[in-house]
Amino acid sequence: MEACSNTRRLITIVFVMAVVLTAVQARAVDPGKTSYTAEAVCAFRSIGATDPDPKTRNPDNMARLFLNPALQGHFPGLGLPYEEAQVAMDWLKNGVFYYVSARTLHMDALLRQALRSGFQQVVVLGAGFDSRAYRFHQNYPDVRFFEIDLPATSEDKQRRVQSILRRIPDWVTFVSIDFNTQTLEAVLNKARFSADQRTFYLWEGVTYFISESGVDHTLRFVADHSAPGSQIVFDYMLANVVQGTDYSAYGARATVYRVALMGEPYTFGIDPRYLKAFVNLRGLELLSDLGPQELTQRYLIRSTGAVSGRIAEFLRIVHARVPEPAQRILLRHDARASGSPASGKLPVPAVEKVSVPDDVQQFLSAFCDSCRAADLTGMMTHFSREYLLDGMTKQGVAVFLQRACVDRPVLEYRIILTRYDQSGNSAKIDGYVQHSGYRTPLMTPEIVREPDGHWRWYGNQK
Repeated sequence: MEACSNTRRLITIVFVMAVVLTAVQARAVDPGKTSYTAEAVCAFRSIGATDPDPKTRNPDNMARLFLNPALQGHFPGLGLPYEEAQVAMDWLKNGVFYYVSARTLHMDALLRQALRSGFQQVVVLGAGFDSRAYRFHQNYPDVRFFEIDLPATSEDKQRRVQSILRRIPDWVTFVSIDFNTQTLEAVLNKARFSADQRTFYLWEGVTYFISESGVDHTLRFVADHSAPGSQIVFDYMLANVVQGTDYSAYGARATVYRVALMGEPYTFGIDPRYLKAFVNLRGLELLSDLGPQELTQRYLIRSTGAVSGRIAEFLRIVHARVPEPAQRILLRHDARASGSPASGKLPVPAVEKVSVPDDVQQFLSAFCDSCRAADLTGMMTHFSREYLLDGMTKQGVAVFLQRACVDRPVLEYRIILTRYDQSGNSAKIDGYVQHSGYRTPLMTPEIVREPDGHWRWYGNQK
């Protein structure tokens, strides 16, 4: 009984932390500030590094050193014994914590394999608080690392490295880039990058936050400005999740909503069916494409044989190689000739909209108008006093909407329903919200018509 009470107490604490954390996140992505997603990944690695089982432990034993002190006491699970922290991670119900551990293990393994085979140059794209340049140095002292990131995050990283090591190591070159005005070729040439050496590129947790052209230019740079035999490992998000056509993959719905609220929405994804053609067209040879099942089997099976936890199902990891110039030309030719959508702009499938009664459409339109007008009082009139969604009350929703629609300008906000099942004075719904350049899932699965005749958001009470 006491154990159950402790668990319930922990979950309550985690919920409060998550609400506070969201408020921190929403402010942490203002121009010139450090990326919060970089901070969050560092926190996940720090927790994962305390796993007592060496088979599933996150190998980033330096993550705790790079942690932002402001996260202590605010990020779910930080500072707790691993078993209790794992309860907090499971409560989030998105599997991102386990994905981060599997991703770190996988990318570390590929990097180690490359360094053992003689690679002397490593480029970390979107480095954030990645610690590989420091963790791998003792065993590979002659390898040069280039850490590339936005100016504010790069400067913050250098301050933390200086604090940890008491100096900026001579084997690491920090490269700041504004992807809107600078090219990788220009900034790396100034940093004395050698295009004649086999290079290993790590591109972790970035592709889904940038445009398709940004992904395209980066992969083409790797193919065209690296010695044959160079390699890149990067992860990507399922296109149907980014496009709002299918949120059924475990963790997708909640995660897409939360990162958008943080101010860093997902904007790009790839359909795995076209992944090979997509990579080939950029001049790269596909070596592997691992999804949740493969990652779980390789990296999340504990010493007891049990699965460590349920991994996020909307992310995959690619490993590709730079071929000889003649093969590169052939790969690109075959990709164009295949007729795959990857040879041009990736398609956005049409979403089948559903018809709804006029009074329901009026309710949805009025709510969207209040969001665009940043009218929090108006927004809250559309929520039932009985609103409850997975433990979040109407008061909690007000905190989210303050951050999402009041503190940050909302240029576009349209609700598109893809499901509408009415029974009496209630209706189960689903769909997405169209924002400027991205989509987020509709989080509330039910609306009710209350005694005053008005429809309101209701949540998911039974």
